[in-house]
Amino acid sequence: MKLFTTILVAVLVVSTAVAQTSPVHKTTALPTNVLLITIDTVRADHLGCYGSSSVRTPVIDGLAKESVVYERAISQVPLTWPSHAVILTGTYPFQNGVQDFTGQPLAPQFRTVTQAFKQHGYATGAVISAFVLDRSWGLARGFDDYDDAFSAATFEKKDVGLVDRRADESVNHSIAWLSKHRQKPFFFWLHLYDPHSPYDPPEPYKAEYRDHPYDGEIAYVDHELGRLLAWLKQNRVYENTTIALLSDHGESLGEHGENEHGFFIYDSTIHVPLIVKPAAALKVKAARVSTPVETTAVAATLLRSAVVSDPIQKQLSSPALPVKNMDADSAAYSETLYPFSSFGWSPLHGLETDRYHFIDAPVAELYDLQADPEEKNNLASKQSATVDVLREKLHSIQQRKTTVIPGEATPSALGADALQKLRSLGYIAYRSPAPKDAPTTGLADPKNKLEEFNSILNASDAFRSGDFAAGKQILTKLAEQDPTMYIIPFMLGEAAARAESWTDAVSDFRKSLDLNPDFDEAMTGLARALYFSGNYADARTWAQNALKRNPQNYRAWYELGVIESKTDKNAAVSDYEAALAIQGNFAPLHRELGMLQFHERNYPQAAKHLAKAIDLGLSSAELYNFLGICNSQTGKLSVSVANYKQALTLDPNLAEAHLNLAYAYQQMNKPAAARLELDTACKLEQKFCKFIPK
Repeated sequence: MKLFTTILVAVLVVSTAVAQTSPVHKTTALPTNVLLITIDTVRADHLGCYGSSSVRTPVIDGLAKESVVYERAISQVPLTWPSHAVILTGTYPFQNGVQDFTGQPLAPQFRTVTQAFKQHGYATGAVISAFVLDRSWGLARGFDDYDDAFSAATFEKKDVGLVDRRADESVNHSIAWLSKHRQKPFFFWLHLYDPHSPYDPPEPYKAEYRDHPYDGEIAYVDHELGRLLAWLKQNRVYENTTIALLSDHGESLGEHGENEHGFFIYDSTIHVPLIVKPAAALKVKAARVSTPVETTAVAATLLRSAVVSDPIQKQLSSPALPVKNMDADSAAYSETLYPFSSFGWSPLHGLETDRYHFIDAPVAELYDLQADPEEKNNLASKQSATVDVLREKLHSIQQRKTTVIPGEATPSALGADALQKLRSLGYIAYRSPAPKDAPTTGLADPKNKLEEFNSILNASDAFRSGDFAAGKQILTKLAEQDPTMYIIPFMLGEAAARAESWTDAVSDFRKSLDLNPDFDEAMTGLARALYFSGNYADARTWAQNALKRNPQNYRAWYELGVIESKTDKNAAVSDYEAALAIQGNFAPLHRELGMLQFHERNYPQAAKHLAKAIDLGLSSAELYNFLGICNSQTGKLSVSVANYKQALTLDPNLAEAHLNLAYAYQQMNKPAAARLELDTACKLEQKFCKFIPK
């Protein structure tokens, strides 16, 4: 037994090169459970175990006391989706191609740790707390269950990018999943989103953290995590479970002029908490590691904790995380292509050592983190030799290649909905007209474009709050400074569409396409505006143009279905089915397809989709009434009666539901009940009185 535990400890720190010589598809010893917890948008210095006194985090602090705490963990990219791609694949953004949110989803040839665990007999599950990580990004592969279905009511109340659920609901879903999968080892990922803007913690945290609600969100998440850890302990699962808790990125909170994250790569957004509690059998002592480490190492660490050997280890960019301080010469890489991809400004790349943080920008930046932890004093001009050494080391990292698992690469790209999610979160998620592989020298320094960037965000906020005049004024002034910025007429077009000013929307979207003819988002917007203007033929053409640019755009398929339902019902059904094949959890899509099939009298399929829309959270008396008719038409009378009763619970005055319920009772030979419903329908709608027997 002593030899067994020694091997397990060693495997946590073994290098990737050694791992590659291990037998493939072989799991030794008793497998441990693996729990990955990612909490969105948490700065390391806003947890008690990292020195914060402004927020109470007793649960995470308690976990830290039993864990290896990485004091200098660095996120490779300060954006939610790309950062999670790093965590789950163990590869750098420039290797896996997920560098921001304007490109393609994760390519099929990149294997995830989930796929490795699944292939080795693990039950795999995930609970995702925000629509920005739904399955359209490619991270669901390998999961038996990927819980990314959000309440349809939430979609109706919020911009799609803000659709999320609170930690209490996600923890409830997690406990429910874990309760059903205790008979075999599991890999489970829980993603919590609450600390992301807008900051609105529930009580009592809202009152307690009134002046700093961001911390209130973190305190609330900590409390809810306490319920999850308590369940693990009460059910004797905790000891045999390796738990890795980290954040995908931090939050600027106004530092360096950035309110949130993504635009810069200062420590406020790339220094994240990273805590690993190994399963008890691994005999790893609690420790604090001050060596800079990367989140690329999380994947290897999860696999080593379960002693899993898998082809993915040929792909990994980093060995497992160390359990003690390592070579002081180690460094952590970070980048953001957001300024380049969305605006055509310079990208940023950084390298963080034990002492320095170097940012490779048109005006280079160097900070002595020991003397200047807030990164206010740029030393680059005074320490050119240090800059040269760090720049050379950074470039050597960027030259690294990774061996990917062979697979068929299928072309795909983000849909309109995916980009809309990110725009709702404050990102300007548009593709710059410049090709992604265009030279990046001679471009504007993001530091010099901060005012322009913030103006665009302010206009977006004004539009979202309904102040069209203020948003338009900001953008008009900005257009005078830079008339080639195609996102300005596009934003004006979206605002006009939101206000149902369809003529203005058509004009603005066309201006955007004049500046960027390949912009499929403007094509989709133009198609919608033309549809509501009554120009169905041109609307159809532009929707098809958008799909030529992006066949995976399920919202464009949805819009095309709406357009073609006016002229070609069969084509509309095909459009809706194409959308469902890409994203099966979009409730309005099931509703529209169900109603289309209802009117075509395809009652079995209509019932299927209407029921799915209800399961996904759409709830209305009319919807239940139509579902009742479908079930009645297919001989399911008892089910149809339940549907009609639910409709009348939601709206007791829905005369059609009373009438349909009467018909169902007649077929079930319940004349008294049928007469009662007929009388009620007659009182509510005079036209139904003719159905009462004389």
